[in-house]
Amino acid sequence: MTESTTQSPQSPDVELADKITKAIDSAHLVNTEKLARIREGLHKGNLTSADWKILVELGEPAETEGDQL
Repeated sequence: MTESTTQSPQSPDVELADKITKAIDSAHLVNTEKLARIREGLHKGNLTSADWKILVELGEPAETEGDQL
């Protein structure tokens, strides 16, 4: 018999949190540090509206290759 390493299915909450953070990342709305904090907060389910304001509205957008000063 062969051993298989299958990932346990993620909860719907974790799947949704991952989709949200991937969308935020692809839109370059926040930098990588802030994105990690958003992902963590979504996974834990403890982000408040104040957290969103601090992380998104006051955060710096992620830099892309085409960004120039």
